[in-house]
Amino acid sequence: MSAPESKYTQDEVNEIIRRALSKQAIDERVLSHSELVEIAAEAGIERESLERATVELAQSRTQELAQQLASREIAAERSVQLKRFVASAVSLGALNAFLYFVATHFHGGTWYVWPLAGSGALLALRLRHVIFPHDRILRRKRREEKLRARALRREAWKRNLLPDSDAVGDRAKEFEGAVQSGVTALIKIAARKLEKHVEREERRRARKL
Repeated sequence: MSAPESKYTQDEVNEIIRRALSKQAIDERVLSHSELVEIAAEAGIERESLERATVELAQSRTQELAQQLASREIAAERSVQLKRFVASAVSLGALNAFLYFVATHFHGGTWYVWPLAGSGALLALRLRHVIFPHDRILRRKRREEKLRARALRREAWKRNLLPDSDAVGDRAKEFEGAVQSGVTALIKIAARKLEKHVEREERRRARKL
């Protein structure tokens, strides 16, 4: 008596296909789209559903890549702003220490607090750029776009103002060909006139004889 045939639910089918695809991907490293379509068809998955899932996967990968690039860009900008903050803190700290020394040992008074307050405001602005570097990134991108647009306008202006080198070469060849054709035609006309002149001279000599 043969064993009863195994039956699987849709969830079990999906899990079996997922594990089979994972195993095949490990063995073969890659799996073509046609092979994926064939496996899905054998599993009873509609082609439309498969294509929709493929598009969603591509979109999710694109979003993940964009997020990774944005995170790297933010980290790089934050590192730059942090270096600027540290440099400003060191220079302003040295400056305020010097002003404090001058105020307490020579002039007296508490006027040094005003440069100190201004330095604190500047450092707070620097720290804001470190914590929130997005506005600096947007400004840099806008500036790069303006420079790129300006370069494109300059290239278009050069193309309109200066003729194309290929077009100049073609025109020069055409002019040279026209000159050669004209010279050839003039030589032919001169040769015909010379022949006619020689014939007239021969006739004239024949009449005299």
